[in-house]
Amino acid sequence: MQMLIFLLPLINQIKITSMRKALLFVCIVMSVASAYAQKVSSPHLVLSLNGGLGIPAGNYGKSDYDDQKSGFWKTGVHINISAVYYLDKNWGIGILGGYSQFGLSAQSLADGYKEDSGTDSTTLYKKGNNRNISVLAGPYYRLPVGKKVSVDFRILGGYINTHLASGGAFGFQAGAGVTYHITDKIGIKANADYFSSKPKINISYDNFIVNSGRRLNTYNESSGGINATLGVAFSLP
Repeated sequence: MQMLIFLLPLINQIKITSMRKALLFVCIVMSVASAYAQKVSSPHLVLSLNGGLGIPAGNYGKSDYDDQKSGFWKTGVHINISAVYYLDKNWGIGILGGYSQFGLSAQSLADGYKEDSGTDSTTLYKKGNNRNISVLAGPYYRLPVGKKVSVDFRILGGYINTHLASGGAFGFQAGAGVTYHITDKIGIKANADYFSSKPKINISYDNFIVNSGRRLNTYNESSGGINATLGVAFSLP
């Protein structure tokens, strides 16, 4: 299992497309899970549904008009569903599908354009939603800390696609969750995960009639942040 943790940075260095990197990593994860599952006697599946806040950090969370690295993302919502196949009482292999929709600091952009152009007012519309869709897989480690409570740690890799402006890249997510087991089959969870990717985003404009001011055709900064969620987990035999 530990081998998968070290594979993430190695795969990211391979010169193939982001989608192929993600598929390569997921295939390796599934192969390891299949091989290991044959050696254990009581594997089981845990399904989780989680929702909460998506909090952008770094350059994506900046709203400084004069800094062209600013991404102008604001805190939004994040939901995900995961399936973890525990191979024994501690180690598991999981896959996660996530959706995040962020806000946009449009007023900061509009005020910057207004100052640059010298106009009395500037109107800025965004086309579509500022969102991420991710498909990630990797190892989980669960640590029981009592009869009713367990803590799990995870490092996941895969593909993250960014909308509003088109772009996608190989990305990773690392975090931990605390589960309170109401029964043997149902638990409630609290999670915190850090996510990161570096998509090359192409930016298009409609009716851009201001001849001065900030205008980027591409944006190639690392996107990252924190997903803070609550959820429910179901354990299946």
